[in-house]
Order: sequence, then structure tokens, then C-alpha cells
Amino acid sequence: MRRAAGIKRAVPGILAQKPDGEVNALNMSNRARVRAVVFLAALFAVLAGLAVQGRLQAAESSRNLQYTYDRAMGDLNDCVSSMQTTLEKSLYANTATQQNSLAARILREASMAKSSLSVLPVSDGALFEASRFITQAGDFAMSLSRRISAGQEMTQEEHETLQQLGEYAAKLSETLSAADPDFSAPSSSEWKDTEDLFTDYPTLIYDGPFSDHIAQREPAFLAGEEEIAQGNAQNVAASFLGVSTSELTHEGDTAGTLPAYNFTAGTKRVSVSRAGGRVISLIDSREVGEAVLSKEEASEAALSFLESRGLSHMTESYYAVNDGICIINYAYEENGVICYPDLVKVSVALDNGSIAEFDSSGFLMNHQARTLAAPKLTAGEASASISPYLTPDEGRLALIPTAGLNEVLTYEYLCQAENGEEVLVYLNADTGMEEQILILLRSDNGVLTR
Repeated sequence: MRRAAGIKRAVPGILAQKPDGEVNALNMSNRARVRAVVFLAALFAVLAGLAVQGRLQAAESSRNLQYTYDRAMGDLNDCVSSMQTTLEKSLYANTATQQNSLAARILREASMAKSSLSVLPVSDGALFEASRFITQAGDFAMSLSRRISAGQEMTQEEHETLQQLGEYAAKLSETLSAADPDFSAPSSSEWKDTEDLFTDYPTLIYDGPFSDHIAQREPAFLAGEEEIAQGNAQNVAASFLGVSTSELTHEGDTAGTLPAYNFTAGTKRVSVSRAGGRVISLIDSREVGEAVLSKEEASEAALSFLESRGLSHMTESYYAVNDGICIINYAYEENGVICYPDLVKVSVALDNGSIAEFDSSGFLMNHQARTLAAPKLTAGEASASISPYLTPDEGRLALIPTAGLNEVLTYEYLCQAENGEEVLVYLNADTGMEEQILILLRSDNGVLTR
């Protein structure tokens, strides 16, 4: 059979070849599909990355917001706690100057509390009640201040209002202290118990209340003293510790208002003032064992230590016990006057009676030769200014610092309030005006004040 002309037969086992144009089109189609797949994969990766980044940014924003709220909650509780203390002090103020001063302080603390509240979602029920109370307390303080400035006396009704506001402030402070709200949750009114308290703890009386001024002035006791060499300071430190100078290591110098040489001997560190060569502090960092000594024995050890180091006429005022160490506050006494600015602190280890810490910075900063004029009022005459809601003791003369870094001679009265609280009242020995009011908190671990 003859083949048709122009017709070729495919060789068995070999595919028939396609035209070049069709092959090129097929290859381009494959490349396009590959490019599309690569593009979609890249697009998916970018979108996934953006989604992850968005979630991370959202989480960070949420954390930052929660931190802002937590800080505002802490500031709020600090302000409310301070308001509680000021309101309580106002109950015992009995002169126009002190009453006006405390009213102004309440107004200032209320304003600060409102600033903290402005950060929080005050639509929350509990916070709304807090906002309303703070506003009312501030408004009342402003009204009271205006009346007192106009020469009017505080009425019995206003006194009762102060008491009620103080009680409410105490409850609010307790609520805020225990609160740990999660503001990212649907409901921010869910208060939970927490160990992270925001309470403004009372100031330890051995560090105050008359010690805030210490670091704000030049050392009066060292005025005019010449600077000593390091070697001489090392001799002073060795004598203070009762060791040889070879046992001491110079650990560098300290600048500031009390420039000092620092030395160590074992676990003990001593600082000696460059001016005059006076021992500023001693710290023994050894681990204190189980307490076996009483507070009375600690007092004997502390007083003996002071006298052996040339510090006489020191009168013990208050103390606190922490971690097996009894911390005792001493003030210089001059002609029957307790000079609170001249502060010395001695800490006694209750396991063996050794000195764990000594701090004379208050004494060095403030002690000086004073000429104290006789008071114009007797203790009995001055006590007429004490609130009728307090029963005072006979009183004693005390020199206390003022906010302006000066000193004022006062009568110090330990008073009993009707509710059993102990209140320290300081009246100007010349005018009878109230200079300071402190509320005492006694416990087995010492005495605190607020």
C-alpha cells in the first residue's frame, strides 16, 4: 500500500513533536503559575507577619495600659492614706493656724488623688464612689479653711464631719490596698485579694518625724573643722572599732553633704568624716542569730556604747525591733530640753548585744552651741491650746525642726484621745500655737508614728 504523499508516519516509541510556538506558550504558562504560587506564599508570609506584629503590639499596649493603671492605683491609695492621717490629725488640732494648715493639706491631697483617678476608668462603680468621696473631702476642707481664715472657730458639727470623713478614708484605703483589678477584663470592678499592698506605711519614729531635714543643710557640728588625711581617719576608725589600723582596708571615699573616708574590717564598715575626723556610721553586716536579749538589755548595751565613744547627754526616745535587731533613737538633751534634731541611732543585735549599726549623721548635721531662751509660757499655760478631745500629760520642753530648716522650742505632750489613741502634740513654748501633731502606733516591735 502506498503512502499518501506529504504524510509522514511517526516512528514507534517516539512522541510526536509539537510546534515551537506551542512549546514556548506552555513554558510561559508554567512560569506564571510558579510566580503566582511564590507571590501568594510571600503575600501570606507578609500578612502572617503583620498579624503577629499586630498581636504583639496589642499585647504590649495592653501591658503598658495595665502598668499605667496599676501605678495610678498605687498613687491613689497613697493619697487616700495620707488624707486619712491628715483628717485624723485635724480632730486634735485646736488652733486656727494648725487647723488651717491641715485643711490646706487635705485639699492638696484630694487634688492629687483626683489626678490619679483621672487616669483610671472612673465609670467603674467602686472608683466612682471613691471619686465622689475625694471631691466631698476636698470641698469640705476648702470650706473649712475659708471659715477659719475668716476668724471663725470649728463647730461641733464640723468636728463630727471630720471624724466621719476620716473613718470613710480608712475604709477606702483598706479597699484600695486589697484591690488588684484587671482593667483589661470586661469588668474592672472585680476586686481581688492580693499581697501587693499599696498602703503608705507609717514612718518609723526612730527615723523621724524630725529627720527629713537632715540631708538638706550643711553639717553644723563640723563647721570650721579642717580636713584630715586618710591615714588619720584610719586611726580614728581603728580606735572606734577597737582594732589595729592594719586590720582596716580603705574602701574609697564618699562625697555629698558629709564627705567621708570608708574603711572595712571583716563584716564591719566604718565611715569617717573628712572634716574633723568624726565617725559618721558603722554597719556590721554579719548574720544575726536568734534573739535572746530583751529590749532593756539592748538599751543598756546601746547607752554604754555611746558613752564609751564620747557621746554623753543622750536621751532615749523611741525604738523598733526588726529581724533580731533593736533600733534605738537617741536625742541630745541640753538643760532639760530634748533636742530632736541632734539625732543618733544605735542598732543592737539581740543575739549577743553587739552593735549592728551606728548612725550619727543627724547629730553631725545639726548639733551646735545653742542659746535657748527661757520659754514665755509654762507647760500648764501652753496646754490650754490642746484640743478638749485630748487628755495631755504634764509636758516637757523639746526643740524640733521646722519646714524652713530652723528650730523652734516647744512643749511636747503625750496625750490620750477618747478612742484610746496616743497623740503627741507640740506647742510653741512662746505662743502656745500648735507646731506639730503626731499619732503614735505602739506594738510589740516598737513605736511608729504617722
